[in-house]
Order: sequence, then C-alpha cells, then structure tokens
Amino acid sequence: MSRVTRCPECGTAFRISDPQLAARSGQARCGRCGKVFDARAALVADAGATPARAVEARRSLPGRGAQTTRPGFSEPGPAVPAARPSRWMWWVGSAAALIALAAQFAFHFRGEIALLWPAAKPTLARICAELDCDLPLPKRAELMSIEASDLQADGANPGVMVLSATLRNRAAFPQQFPSLELTLTDAQDQTVARRVLYARDYLVKGTSVDAGFAANSEIPVRVFIEAVSLKPTGYRLYLFYP
Repeated sequence: MSRVTRCPECGTAFRISDPQLAARSGQARCGRCGKVFDARAALVADAGATPARAVEARRSLPGRGAQTTRPGFSEPGPAVPAARPSRWMWWVGSAAALIALAAQFAFHFRGEIALLWPAAKPTLARICAELDCDLPLPKRAELMSIEASDLQADGANPGVMVLSATLRNRAAFPQQFPSLELTLTDAQDQTVARRVLYARDYLVKGTSVDAGFAANSEIPVRVFIEAVSLKPTGYRLYLFYP
C-alpha cells in the first residue's frame, strides 16, 4: 500500500510504501533537503493528498556513512541548473563570422566583382581609396596566349637582337597585361640567359597599363635585347602573372 509522508524540515511530501516504512524502523532521508526523519510519525492523515511533484526519498540510518538504496527511492543530487549559452549569442556569433567571410571574399575578388557588376565599382573604388588598395583587373593566364614569336639579330645593329611576338587575350573581358619570361639557350638547350619582361617593357609607348588588355584582342610585342655576345642558338618564351 502506498502512503504519503511529509518532511518536517522542508514540507516536501513523498510517496512511501509499507515495506519501506517497515525497513530501518521507518527512518528516511528527505530527497530534497537531506533531513533524516521518522517517516511513520510524519505520515499524512489524508492518503488522497497526492504530492504535486513525484519526489522520492532516499532512506538511510542516521549517522551511517554507507547508504542503501531501495526500490522506489532515488539518489538525489544537488539541483544545479545546466549552463547553456543563449541562442541569440549563437546567432550573433554566426552572423559575425559570415560577415567576416563575405568581407574577405569581396576583398580578394574585388576586381572580378567590379567587372561583373559595374554598378558596384564606384562603391568598391571608394572603399579601396580608404583602405589604400586598388581594383585589379582579372589575371586568367589560361585565357592568354602567345600567337607567334621570333628572335632575330637586328639587321641595322648586329649587336642587338629583336624579340617579336603577338599576344592575344581570348577572354570576353579586359585583363591585366601579363609578364613574359624570355630564356636564351645554347646548342644543348641549356640556359645561357633569362630575362623577365613586364608590361612596361614590351608595350608600345603611350599605351595605358591601367586600362588593361582589351577583351578578344591582340597586341604586338617588339623588344630590343643586347645579347648577341652570348651567342644563343635558341630561346623559350612564355607568359605568366607574378
């Protein structure tokens, strides 16, 4: 039979069975405040007064270190609320991380963004002016090519060699002018000299470097090099972006 007893210390009501009352001479420990009391003496007269919360008591003999848990009794621990971060803080942190990632992406690809969305270019230019950066044109080396090239001694000046080439931008958008690397080789195809030519070295005087290499266009290259004394028998030429 189930009865109800009440802790005289904190007033918490517990369900307790007759076998539990018979054990340990009715001594019980309140699972809420830890008070040891006589559960028989504290029985509630109205057995129908069901406690609002189903709290169980842990029984033990007073003064005994070891405590025995019986069926129907629990080992209550201190009521410590679990610490949980606020949901709004998680959302704020996530939003801040996404904003930072978007800002890094926009900065790294600012040139491409300005090209694809011209309306954004004034805003990007204003931001770059404040950050002391620029709006670089795209650098897609796979869309650049050397259509033809030749290296010959200058007929008017035997001590000078002339590099002639045609560069093509096959992209549908302007790009930065590439750099060229010219390697002179001997009869065994070993390198005897190497030189890097930047845009300012091979562009026709008066050409604007900032304007970039126009989309779907070609430009001629003609560079004079003093290298006859090296007696090269061959050369290699390729374009790249530093």
